[in-house]
Amino acid sequence: MDYSPSAKELSHFPFLKKAQDHIKRSFPPIDQLLKQEKGALLTDLAVRRINQALAAKKTIAAHFQHRDDDEIASYVLARIIVSCIQDKQLYDRLTRYEAERAYYFLNSETGSESEKGWNENAVLDDDQNSRIAQHIAAEFGIDLARDRMPLADYVEIVSVLHEDRFKLVNRRVSKGFVEIKKEELLELLRERIRVILRRDLPYHVPKSICEQLAPVAESIKKEYQEQMLRQFGAIEENAFPPCMQALIKALTAGTNLTHAGRFSLTSFVHTIGMDVPAIAQLFARSPDFDPEKTMYQVEHITGRGGSGTEYTAPACAAMRTTGLCVNRDQLCEHVNHPLSYYKVRKKDLAAGKGKKKEALKAPPT
Repeated sequence: MDYSPSAKELSHFPFLKKAQDHIKRSFPPIDQLLKQEKGALLTDLAVRRINQALAAKKTIAAHFQHRDDDEIASYVLARIIVSCIQDKQLYDRLTRYEAERAYYFLNSETGSESEKGWNENAVLDDDQNSRIAQHIAAEFGIDLARDRMPLADYVEIVSVLHEDRFKLVNRRVSKGFVEIKKEELLELLRERIRVILRRDLPYHVPKSICEQLAPVAESIKKEYQEQMLRQFGAIEENAFPPCMQALIKALTAGTNLTHAGRFSLTSFVHTIGMDVPAIAQLFARSPDFDPEKTMYQVEHITGRGGSGTEYTAPACAAMRTTGLCVNRDQLCEHVNHPLSYYKVRKKDLAAGKGKKKEALKAPPT
């Protein structure tokens, strides 16, 4: 008999197909819902969800204060809102957060000696997997009873995991399957959830709905941009990753950048807080500098143009694909995005300056 998750279980894993079917029967169409008082409540919950995804320190509570249906609806509405904003970084942040939530809920379902679990009806099999865990795994193409996984699925799932134990060279591969350990199954399920949820974004949201959500979307964009500025601080070119330093060096040397190079550099410096005039001035070093054309391109990439889409710098994998990943150093081996490199390098430089100041203050011996 097909297992039917409870409303409480669906609220903890709102991305499940049965959760989506459940709320379709519980709520009116989105355009009507947004005009109701209930719509305002759900929008507020969705905004909180997005803000949690963006927060440096995330808080996940296993016991909800709101109705199960509202939790599911807030998940859907959060994805609709970020789809209207059209920022790839927001898609990444939200899907990673949802996957982390799912992983936390799977591990806290039955609770512990010190904390009560959220699912009092949980029934575990001989492998200590609950029915809802088995249901989720089956929907996302993972068999919790097996100790291996198809090679293609494994490579896609672990692409953002940097621990040595997940690297393919440290795995036994046989006949197109990768061997995995029982204790790794939920971790791999978490990443599988992230991959699938990210693949489904952005939604194709009708313009009329995005217009209804415009004030909320603008407030999230503003908060996110301010957070980025707080996070990255003053722009420090010495902390740029090798790939971005190479692009700037090429500009200074009079080399014309490829379209991919222009896009990567523009989106990178925009994200860390450089304004449009400053970015255009950066490209003024290029021998084929055309002020009007440059401003058009920069405004398009930074979301100031007609489309309103704000692009994020490509990840390291994309930089490698376009041939822009050059001069890799030791830090490059431990990050998967130029922005991550920049944050780490800035901290290292700041720490070095702090030590130098302390040394200058120290009394002579």
